[in-house]
Amino acid sequence: MKILMIEDDSTIAFAVKTYLKKYSIKTVVYDKLSSLENINFSDFDLILLDANLPDGSGFNFLKYLREFSDIPIIMLTVKSEDQYVVKGLSQGADDYITKPFSLSILKARIDNVFRRKVKKTDTLIFKDLTLDFTSKSASIDGVNIDLNLKEFSILEMLLENQNINLFREKMLDYVWGYDLYEVNDNTLTVTIKRLRSKLGRYGKHIKTVRGIGYRWDNDSLE
Repeated sequence: MKILMIEDDSTIAFAVKTYLKKYSIKTVVYDKLSSLENINFSDFDLILLDANLPDGSGFNFLKYLREFSDIPIIMLTVKSEDQYVVKGLSQGADDYITKPFSLSILKARIDNVFRRKVKKTDTLIFKDLTLDFTSKSASIDGVNIDLNLKEFSILEMLLENQNINLFREKMLDYVWGYDLYEVNDNTLTVTIKRLRSKLGRYGKHIKTVRGIGYRWDNDSLE
């Protein structure tokens, strides 16, 4: 696998390149957009794109790329507000990771993007419940459920691991990453409770596994 990383922070770029090398992933790094004029994007399997670059906006570059390429793109940025996440996803990013981030989480997100590409699907369906990965939205019987990004990520994780017990620590790491200021002992519990309520009859499929975490139970009675 060969990844193009557009990132002006040399410390982050070196850490990512070194870490991914352990998994036989080659990472080619550029620190500004002007260096990409002669790049053949088809030579790469995925792009890691910083939103704030010294000579331009990563969001604008993402929009430009999507005019001619469907190469998987994961945005890396310090902008964690929902409006920027939505902007990146609506302009065609496959995922959006805020800095600082865990290298293991980055690798998991890269793997997840490729799993979806292999499946050639932008949706995940459980009965009448549908997750749309492009818009990061969910619906039941075609009616949109008002989920925030954290709730969507938890539901995504549960549905992609149906009937498997998920550890609380793994869920917290996947959904919140290094945003520790947002997290306390009750954060996941409260978010799960809110998600169950929004899912209505499907909320009963989310089971609490004492001492471990949570599980999506396919056989739960509705």
